[in-house]
Amino acid sequence: MSHPPLCVTIDDRALAIELDGGSVLTVPLGPLSLLDGPLRGSDPPSPADLTNALGLVQDHLDDLLIAEPSIAAVTGVAVLGPYAEALARVEIGADHRPDGYALHRADADEVFRTLAVEAVEDRRDNPGLPADHAESIIATCCVILGIMRRLDLRAVAVGQPLRHDAGRTVP
Repeated sequence: MSHPPLCVTIDDRALAIELDGGSVLTVPLGPLSLLDGPLRGSDPPSPADLTNALGLVQDHLDDLLIAEPSIAAVTGVAVLGPYAEALARVEIGADHRPDGYALHRADADEVFRTLAVEAVEDRRDNPGLPADHAESIIATCCVILGIMRRLDLRAVAVGQPLRHDAGRTVP
């Protein structure tokens, strides 16, 4: 099975970015990093905290683009792993994501706007949202929207993690 030219596996505190040729770059930022950083302290987060979290994601992506300028030209991106799955599930409001699912930027923005104003206890009531992602889903939105906005993507494929060999870390 072929996959998009760029696959981003979202882990707690890192993004593993697999390029089309098989090399992997690691960005030291994930949803839990955002919860420990700009999204720490308020529930729901303030607009300034959300802006700072999105900006941090985009700053890391700028560093990545300096290291690998060819990434700016990618037309297909897959976001992988349990965090991406959780966002897909809450967007469709179901416990399972259909194969071949694509998360459209407008839909991701809508989910973000909805969840960003809910306290964690209210977020738990969203259909499809796994209980263990209620606290991290806003940070996940920031990661995925940061990627979509910085790379000017209209949609990303959502799937399961691929196997990665050790790669380079980009600050």
